[in-house]
Amino acid sequence: MQLPRLTVNPLTNEVSLPGEEKVQFCVNGAKVNHADIRALQPNEIIRVEYLDNPGLRYGDADVVINYVLKRELTGGSISLDLGNSVTTSFGDDQVAMKFNYKKSEFGLNYSIRYRNPKKVYGDQEYTFHFDDGTTLQRFDKGLPGDVSENYHNIALHYNLLDDQKYYFSATLRHSILDDDKMNFTKQHNSLHPGAVTDVHQGSNSLQRLPSLDLYYSRSLKNKQTLIFNVVGTYINSELNQIYVETKEEHLITDIASDVDGEKYSIIGEGIYEKMWGKSNRFSAGLKHTQSFANNKYKGTINNTTKMDQSETYVYAEYGGKKNKFNYTAGVGVSRSWAKQKGEDDYTYYTFRPKITLQYDFTPATFLRLKGEIFNISPSLSNLSAVDQYIDTLQINRGNPALEPTLNYMTSLLFSWRKSIYNIHFNASYNYRPDAIMEETRRENNLFIHTFDNQRNWHKINSELTFNVGPLKKFLILSVTGGVNRYISQGNTYTHTHTNFYYRASVTAMYKKFMAMFQAGSAYNNLLGESLNGGENIHMIMLMYNGGKFTVGAGLMLPFSDQYKRFGENRNAYAPLKRYMFSNDFSRMVLLKFAWNFNYGRKAKSGNKRINNSDTDSGIIRMN
Repeated sequence: MQLPRLTVNPLTNEVSLPGEEKVQFCVNGAKVNHADIRALQPNEIIRVEYLDNPGLRYGDADVVINYVLKRELTGGSISLDLGNSVTTSFGDDQVAMKFNYKKSEFGLNYSIRYRNPKKVYGDQEYTFHFDDGTTLQRFDKGLPGDVSENYHNIALHYNLLDDQKYYFSATLRHSILDDDKMNFTKQHNSLHPGAVTDVHQGSNSLQRLPSLDLYYSRSLKNKQTLIFNVVGTYINSELNQIYVETKEEHLITDIASDVDGEKYSIIGEGIYEKMWGKSNRFSAGLKHTQSFANNKYKGTINNTTKMDQSETYVYAEYGGKKNKFNYTAGVGVSRSWAKQKGEDDYTYYTFRPKITLQYDFTPATFLRLKGEIFNISPSLSNLSAVDQYIDTLQINRGNPALEPTLNYMTSLLFSWRKSIYNIHFNASYNYRPDAIMEETRRENNLFIHTFDNQRNWHKINSELTFNVGPLKKFLILSVTGGVNRYISQGNTYTHTHTNFYYRASVTAMYKKFMAMFQAGSAYNNLLGESLNGGENIHMIMLMYNGGKFTVGAGLMLPFSDQYKRFGENRNAYAPLKRYMFSNDFSRMVLLKFAWNFNYGRKAKSGNKRINNSDTDSGIIRMN
């Protein structure tokens, strides 16, 4: 699909929008996760809808991709989707099964995602400016490190459908997230140029996330609908972090932190919808989230945090159409509350309006103006009243005094289409007063990295996309160029950054074959004092569709001998430059295989329409 601003990586199955924007997947209007989309069979899909102006009930989603499916009444299906590299340890695999009996459907999904490159290097350059005016420069030269990710997700589904009356579903999920990131470096500094030490720094993280998702919708007379969703989640976290420095096998520094975390949350949401004709809709909803976290820190610093957090959101929205003029207006009020044992609590109310105005010049050309205000609450990890040593000079510290902040967003979109040609221009502006951003303080010759409500943050983006195709019924071209302008104003600093970027793709289709080439430059992000560099990526892929099965092969970074990332912190007291590179991800060969089998199918419509989840553990990290 050639969709504006949307980036699809066919080798890794990743779908994303530029920067911090979020994509929400739906099935028949219901929010689902990426694994649920991969489990769909092609013959189930009636159409795919691209919603770049989603309503208030989709939360903070910037784009919604909705798969409209047939409802199966009998029979069953099995699907297999495999993508594995033959040159390094890298893969995304999934198996899914469904069985239908009368009004009931039973399902099972299991997926695994793993990354374990053999050689990953990290270089770092620190500069520390002390209170007495002296300066220390420290250089970490990377050695091959241990980096691995192993994510397992399993879900059991049951749903019951009575056509035109009600739909009920229950989903039991369990996820296991296992991350190991250990860096090995040779370290030297400007005060002792000849002295070289060995540094072993990193973390092992294991999270278990069982959850139960209950959903019920009821169709009423006169095009009215009631929807209810309740999700309960438990997150168990084990985090082990170390910083060990030795010289000629003699221990110099040994910093350790072991964190055992538990978090319980429940999310409840209710929605009422009423439609008039084909284009007028009213909806109102209430959503409440309640979280309880208990984290125990042991090691160099011992501490325990107990935190409660809640958010309640009430909203209403109306949309309609008058000739060539479309409009949607919504208003919401949210209440954010947080309490940490031994600290003051906060209660924060936010007025959240949203409006969209669109004028259709022709059925294929329109101009849309959108504006909204929403709140951003601090994470539980940022609120934690805990210190975590990074090394002998640096500490990460939570800030219980953080308060929620507002985000003001406005955007202008112009879309034009004629025959096989499409042009999309998008301009947006984000403004956050009292933005939650980082800062670094000096304290007894230590450098404290923490968060505070800073002055403000601005992001200005403009982007132009040109699509053409299919040429000669088999070739599709897409080119995007854009620019970001960031202004980050803290209480003691001001930083700016301008980032030009591009994306391009060529897709060729002939009979059952498809070939694709994609390339894109880095999309950088500046928030607070940290600049995080994106990826310079290009890839080639060839696929063959044999009906019930699909086979393919791809090559990541075929014209580059190294995968690179960079980042920097521009703080005046402790600036940092960080470089990460790996040879394993360049010229990486990936093989793909998908197989679908179904039997005894008969179709009818109906599915879930909303979905909620919680994945924030609330743990503050050393690094």
